[in-house]
Amino acid sequence: MRRNLTSFAVAAAVILASCTTAPRTTQQTQVALAPSARLSQPIPLDPAVRTGVLPNGLTYYIRANKRPEKRAELRLAVNAGSVLESDEQRGLAHFVEHMAFNGTESFQKQELVNYLERIGMRFGPDVNAYTSFDETVYMLQIPTDDTKIVDTAFHILLDWATAVSFDPAEVDNERGVVIEEWRLGRGAQGRIRDKQFPIVFHGSRYAERLPIGSRDILATAPVELLRKFYRDWYRPELMAVVAVGDFDPGVIETQIKQQFGSIPRSKSAAPRDNFPIPDHKETLTSVVTDPEATSISVSVEYKRPEVRRETIGDMRRQLVDSLYHEMMNDRLRELGRAADPPYLGAFAGSGPLGRTKSAYRLNARVANGGVERAVATLLTEAHRVEKYGFAQTELDRAKVTFLRGIDRAYEDREKQESARFASQYVGNFLQHYPAASIEFTRDLFHELIPSIMLGEVNARAAQWLTDTNRVILVSGPDKKDAAIPDEQRLLAIFQQTQKLDVTPWVDRVRNESLVANAPAAGRVVDEKQFREVGVTRWKLSNGAVVLLKPTDFKNDEILIRAWSPGGSSLAPEATYVSAVRAAAIASRMGAGNFDPTELGKVLAGKIASVNPYIAELFEGLEGSASPKDLETMFQLLFLRFTGVRRDEKAFASLRANMRGQLENLEASPEYEFNRRMTEVLTQNHPRRRMMTAAEVDKMNLDDALAFYKERFADASDFIFTIVGNFDLAAIRPQVEKWVGGLPAKGRIETWRNVGVNEPPGVQTVTVDKGIEPRSSVRIVFHGDAKWSLENQNQIGALAEVLRIRLRETLREDLGGVYGVGVNGGITRRPEEEYTFTISFSADPKRVEELVDAVFSEINKLQTDGPSEDHIGRVREMRRRERQVALKQNGFWATQLEYLASNDIDFKDINRYEERIAAITRESVRDAARKYLDRSQYVLGVLRPEKKNAS
Repeated sequence: MRRNLTSFAVAAAVILASCTTAPRTTQQTQVALAPSARLSQPIPLDPAVRTGVLPNGLTYYIRANKRPEKRAELRLAVNAGSVLESDEQRGLAHFVEHMAFNGTESFQKQELVNYLERIGMRFGPDVNAYTSFDETVYMLQIPTDDTKIVDTAFHILLDWATAVSFDPAEVDNERGVVIEEWRLGRGAQGRIRDKQFPIVFHGSRYAERLPIGSRDILATAPVELLRKFYRDWYRPELMAVVAVGDFDPGVIETQIKQQFGSIPRSKSAAPRDNFPIPDHKETLTSVVTDPEATSISVSVEYKRPEVRRETIGDMRRQLVDSLYHEMMNDRLRELGRAADPPYLGAFAGSGPLGRTKSAYRLNARVANGGVERAVATLLTEAHRVEKYGFAQTELDRAKVTFLRGIDRAYEDREKQESARFASQYVGNFLQHYPAASIEFTRDLFHELIPSIMLGEVNARAAQWLTDTNRVILVSGPDKKDAAIPDEQRLLAIFQQTQKLDVTPWVDRVRNESLVANAPAAGRVVDEKQFREVGVTRWKLSNGAVVLLKPTDFKNDEILIRAWSPGGSSLAPEATYVSAVRAAAIASRMGAGNFDPTELGKVLAGKIASVNPYIAELFEGLEGSASPKDLETMFQLLFLRFTGVRRDEKAFASLRANMRGQLENLEASPEYEFNRRMTEVLTQNHPRRRMMTAAEVDKMNLDDALAFYKERFADASDFIFTIVGNFDLAAIRPQVEKWVGGLPAKGRIETWRNVGVNEPPGVQTVTVDKGIEPRSSVRIVFHGDAKWSLENQNQIGALAEVLRIRLRETLREDLGGVYGVGVNGGITRRPEEEYTFTISFSADPKRVEELVDAVFSEINKLQTDGPSEDHIGRVREMRRRERQVALKQNGFWATQLEYLASNDIDFKDINRYEERIAAITRESVRDAARKYLDRSQYVLGVLRPEKKNAS
């Protein structure tokens, strides 16, 4: 289920998401119309899309696209969601979605999901659906290298549209699953939402139609009510079929017409209304506290009519809105970096509120005692913009950022993922969002953005900041030191803020080079080719090793990684609290001569980032860039090694932020459960204790920076990987200068074993905490194991097999869970050990039954092994995943770093098919016997407090 109350940080994200790729046409490049005629011109649908409406009213969108290859994204979009439910149907729109996976005319019971897994698609990532207030969307990713699979996939869509079975026995089985999904949405946030939604959606049908629905109705609704919702709203004129992928669009169009054209046209049906959200003159307020809330949230919303997105004038208005939000959020971020910040984080943006309204929102996360100051700050800054507006320098930066973003999308126009296009066409059908080509949109951005004047953007504040249709929402912990004001006090803050004599904003800008003193370049002293995988290895004069793989997967993407042994394990106990967070602290300081705010401004319009990290056994960097900004990325990398700043103000800000985020976590039942499980699994090792607000004050800036500098003082033992769109000869001078110019000491280092040992035997952890009738269960098997790629392969296969079997047993047969997490792996450092975890949430009354079922399935695996069907599914899912991964830069960057840091031959990447073939019934059975040792595990159960267990 996807919540439909969304807020977009930048409306331009919606515009960019609506861009598709097509050849230029006369229509797309025509820009010479008179301004008024130009703005009233409709935004054309990308001509690369085949679209039409069948005689029965069903709409279709078809587009050929080869990313990823031999795949297609299919969607069935239904313009019907929970807002259309009758009082006795609350939750049944979502229940219908569930039943589509539990039996159709052609697929009995679970056969549909089983079939999709057999062709290599995973339930969840590749096969899924969601229900919101206004819509239901079914999603499939399928292989296209087999016409039978493609034919069957469209038959599945047809069955979802017309032939869901609603077998009474299957409905009763699925009730438990839907109720468990309802249960997952409870807790503090669920209770807060229950009280705030009637305020946000005041006077509207949305206030009473949360998609997850009523537990009582889910448990008892007659099957006929489900069938009635399906008959009433799954109608061809309310549906669209979307197909994007590596196929012949003509063949797909014929298939859609033949199959979906057979659906009878609706003869007499209720109209599909859009339900209004009424205006209100008064300011509506909601202050909600909850004993399990872990954070304080503040939101001021200004409702207004939903804006159209159909013409060029509409797009121009969106761009004006987006520029406003970009500049406002830059200011809010800058204020959040103060030594004593007014909030933990703040955000301004606009987004839809149902189908007829949208909202301009000012949001903040707040520390205890900070609500009044946060509200006053948000309103003061909004008032400051209303009175004085933004500076021209702010607007210029925002424009550069937007134009750079659209240019980047244009550079990668031929290499966009099919799923992105499919989402655009779903939005076009359901909400009339534009789906223009990237060529058209890029030209339009470059035409419209320069024409937007500062006064036009500044005028938005007066239009949005109204006294009517205003809503104030505050939520937080039910504790004294949270100091949450009442509704009257909040309204008084509004009145006081409006009387403040604010001064204009000062936009601090530094026009300096990113790196003040460039290093003396090093040189490549050794080169080796690994032609089987297209990798080149350079050894630099400072000792650093660089692995390079040029690709054509993305035109506008280069990724860089760096890895070195050591990490926080080398920190002494006395300074460990500071050292373990040294990378986060150093990053918060900015870089070189620039504080964080100045750094953000000097990087405006550039697509480049590099971020350091310090793990327990190693440290490193992760970065990315557009090829146009490659040197900027290398400069940032150089500064992460050599340009660490000391900034007391930034450190104070970071500590205040961390303290504010941690101070209420102990109220959460899940936090307490995780803490107790960690204590038992690590035997309360001091380096595994969860951080508390009190510990934040133990962090010392000088200790942190000293440890960071020491970890990044020597590049000679770093391995760098660079993957993406670059030429080896062209990048070589940059590598030699910025990587080869890094300091080197030639020291030989390794990590240190800090002595974290898991407990012997069987341990049980029981935590009684929580208001809701919900339990969490975690079973952690652990022990010694021999690390090897072969053993990693087998424990991973075991996890995948068991995940399928537990889904079939715990979810489908017993109706006891919504999902089951199963993960297993073997660590090589500091000791060769395995961990295998099974986790789920459930009704407290059924925990013992479900745990017994888990161990029963484990026993069957250890005795008989899995079925050939389950082995076949795992093999095919892995094979299909690898086909896609091999064309992704991120996969190669991660793999090369992993193989190099473990001294594994790069050619091993090409041995994956051998590993898939090595997964057999016998190997998985043996893995179950080895890694699911009934004499060595921890069983953890989180239960509600006894008075709340029913």
